[in-house]
Amino acid sequence: MTVNLGVLCCPKPVFLKLNDVPRLWAATGQTALESASVLVIGASAAATSILKNLVLPGIGHITLLDHGAVTPADAGNNFFFDGPTSIGRNRAEEAVRLLAELNESVDARADTRDVADVLASDQSYFFGFSLIITHNIAPVLLTRLANLLWSNSCSPPLIPVRSAGFLAEFFVQFPTHDSAWLFPDVVAMND
Repeated sequence: MTVNLGVLCCPKPVFLKLNDVPRLWAATGQTALESASVLVIGASAAATSILKNLVLPGIGHITLLDHGAVTPADAGNNFFFDGPTSIGRNRAEEAVRLLAELNESVDARADTRDVADVLASDQSYFFGFSLIITHNIAPVLLTRLANLLWSNSCSPPLIPVRSAGFLAEFFVQFPTHDSAWLFPDVVAMND
C-alpha cells in the first residue's frame, strides 16, 4: 500500500520508509514531531526512557539538562549510561551520547548546568523549547519553574514526572488550551 503524503507536509524521507509512522499519527503528526524542541531536566532512567521514545520516531531537537555525575547506582539502572565506564562523567553528556546513536537525524544536546543556576540567571532559556519535562527534581525548583512558566501565556507546556520504582505520577501545566470540533461530516454520517 502506498501512502500519498501530498502537499500536506513533508516528513524527512527516512520516516517515509517506516510503515507504522503514517498509521500512528499521520504525516502531519510526523512533521510536528520533527519540528518540536524538548527540554528534559534530569538524566534519570525514567527521563532517558522518555527521551528514547521521542528520539526513535524522530523528534527534531532534545536537550537534556543535568549537572550531576553518573554514580554506580545510575550506571546499574540506566540503559543510556555505558556501565562502569560512565561513572564519574556528566549524566547529561553520557546519556545524550548514547541517545543520539538511536537516530542520527535528531539534534541532541547536553546541558551540564544546574537547573537552579539556570532559573536564577537565564530564565529566558526555558522559553526556547516547545515542551519541558522534568523528572524527580526538587519540589522547590519545580515550583519556581512552574511559576515562571505559568506567568507567561506563551510559555511551553510543563510535564513534571515523579516516580519511585513502578509507581509514577505526572501532571501537565499549560496556561490555555483551546479546542474545537472540526469534523461535522462524522456527525452527519452518524445521523
